[in-house]
Amino acid sequence: MKKAQVLFFVLFLVFSGFMWAETQGDKLFKQNKPREAIAQLEKEIASEKASTDGYNYLGLAYFQTGDFKNSVAAFAKGLKVSGTNKKILSFNQGNSYYAMGDYISAANAYSLTISADPFYTQALLNRANSYLMAKKYDECIEDYEKYLVLEPNDPQRPQIEEILALLRKQKQRLAEEAERKAQEEAKRAEEERKFQEELARQEKEERERKERERQEQLRREEERRLEEERRLAEEAEKRRKLMEDVANSLNSDSENMSSGSGDIIDYEQESELE
Repeated sequence: MKKAQVLFFVLFLVFSGFMWAETQGDKLFKQNKPREAIAQLEKEIASEKASTDGYNYLGLAYFQTGDFKNSVAAFAKGLKVSGTNKKILSFNQGNSYYAMGDYISAANAYSLTISADPFYTQALLNRANSYLMAKKYDECIEDYEKYLVLEPNDPQRPQIEEILALLRKQKQRLAEEAERKAQEEAKRAEEERKFQEELARQEKEERERKERERQEQLRREEERRLEEERRLAEEAEKRRKLMEDVANSLNSDSENMSSGSGDIIDYEQESELE
């Protein structure tokens, strides 16, 4: 076979391969028939007959119909398939997340795109916009600044610079607000500390006062007990003395009585007392 014939044969095979790789679902998408394309592409993916572009077309078709959730899912499937264009899939997925209002997920998707192609400036700009919407101002400023370095002649430069100026002011304002809140919090903490110290002091004084009152009560009770013991002792002493005096008086009477025999009555003489 001549060289010209060989070259023609190879080109035919390559061309035929590309023609064969374009599925019915791909064609429907390119014909701007997103709903028909979705049904066909889902079938082709399920039967593993989809082209490597089929996942991207499916995600875009869902995006065109406003079904951003399924759009994100289609791009996610494509990112796991070997041979697909990861840069485009992740970029389009970021756009779908952004349309859903999920700005952090959008920024993460754009980060995948940038990891695949660090000079894909549109992904960098979109990520900056996502950070802006998510109020992650530090990351937003950094991405806008990088974008202007990579795209110094971008027609949008004045608008981006204006946004950067506003962001820097906002960042300064937030820093000042954070400092003010920190000072207020420190002031409140100091006031709380003083309050707790005063409360603890008053509670201590109250405990000490109650303890003094308790000790005073115990002292008075002890005094009353001792006084009662003294009184009882005095009464006992009085009774003892009284008994002693009675006993002494009885002893005095017994001393006046005679013990002589002449004083003893002879009961034998009773008979004479008639």
